[in-house]
Order: sequence, then structure tokens, then C-alpha cells
Amino acid sequence: MSKKRTEEFLSLYSRLEAVGRERYFKNSRENENIIGRLMNLPQLREFKEDIDYCRVVRNFLSHNPRVGSNYAIEPSKEMVDFLRELVEHIDNPLTAYDYSIKINNMYNVDLKSNIVDVVHHMQIMGFTHVPVLDNGLLFGVFSANVLYTYLSHTQGKIESFDTEMALLAEYLPIHKHTNEYFAFMSRNKSLYEVTRLFKIDVRSMKQLAAVFLTENGRADEKILAMLTPYSILRDAPEHF
Repeated sequence: MSKKRTEEFLSLYSRLEAVGRERYFKNSRENENIIGRLMNLPQLREFKEDIDYCRVVRNFLSHNPRVGSNYAIEPSKEMVDFLRELVEHIDNPLTAYDYSIKINNMYNVDLKSNIVDVVHHMQIMGFTHVPVLDNGLLFGVFSANVLYTYLSHTQGKIESFDTEMALLAEYLPIHKHTNEYFAFMSRNKSLYEVTRLFKIDVRSMKQLAAVFLTENGRADEKILAMLTPYSILRDAPEHF
């Protein structure tokens, strides 16, 4: 039996309580059951059974005397590894910015960009939404829906290969999109917090098309990065 492994397990369990209190429950009472509260957090719910099993083992080790100089039971290596990874997961959560498309790598256009060129690039690259920026700030978002809305309202067509994005200026602002919406969040938000946003808004039946990250999550700040459902499905780890 490895005394060292058992002591590491107990140390990691205490560390889990400490980082859990610091990150999620700063105003909790000193004797509050932090582990029990951690198990019920939505972002940790998938680990609930493993956390609870560790809790049972830890309580046994804490409340039962050793047999001679040894602990009565020994946690498995897998349990110790799980606790170590969970502590790291809570102490250093993945941020949305870590898995976002950074501004330097983001395909974006401005009001002087040629519409036909933009559509052609979107078709080649498989893009569905393209930010339209003005001095680093989001003017709007171009998508097929914007084009459809313009054509349906004007019974018009793109007359020239030289037509600029400014032709669609009235329809580009994000509040003008009819069946989709966009969100702004701080670059420091966790990946979990951002991915929760990608769901149908039952009140308006609009779908979130993209999340734009700024320094403080305000729409009047320069765009630093963006996330789309596709980029999360492609790049985000299975557990975060």
C-alpha cells in the first residue's frame, strides 16, 4: 500500500475545496460543503459521480484511524489523476479567447469591400458570416440572409461587379438580422460560459450566429476575436 499516494489524494482533495471556494463560492461560510456544491455546478455535472466517489473515500480516510502506520484504504492511481486534473480544470479554466478566431486571422471586410469578391471568398472558404468592421469596431455582419433581405426589400439585384458593401449598409447592423442574433462577451470569459449561449432564443426563435470577444464585453469596443458554432465544434476539447 502506497502511503505517499494516499497523502497526495488527501492533499489534492483539500486543494479542490480551496480552488472551488476561490473560483465559485468566495462568499461561502467557512464550514460550508464546497464539494457538494461543486458537484451540482452545470459545468462540472459530468464529473459528479467521480467527485462524489472521491468524497466518500476522503471521508473514510479522515474519520477512520490508520491500521498501524498505514491508512486503512488506498485510493487508486486513477482517482489521484482525476483529482489532479479536476483541480487544474477549475484553477485554470479554458477561456473562450483560447479557442476563438483572433482578429489577425479573422476574415473581415469594410464598407468599401466588393460584395461579389466577398461572396466568392465565403463560398471558397465555407464561411457563413463575415464581420464588417469600421476602425476596428463592428459595423455589422454580412451573410446570405443579409443579401436575401436586401433583395426582398428592394426587388433589386447587384448591378455591378464593382458594387461595394456600403450598398447593404442599412441591413448589416446586427439588430437588423431577422432570424439570428450576435452576442458580445469579455475575452476573459470561460469557454463554458460562451458555448452555453449557442442555443435557440425561445422568446424570439433566433439563433446565435457568432460571439464577438472584446476587452470588457461591450459592443462599442474593438473586436479582438470571435467564435462560431463551427469553430467550437472543430476546436474545443470534449471536456471544459
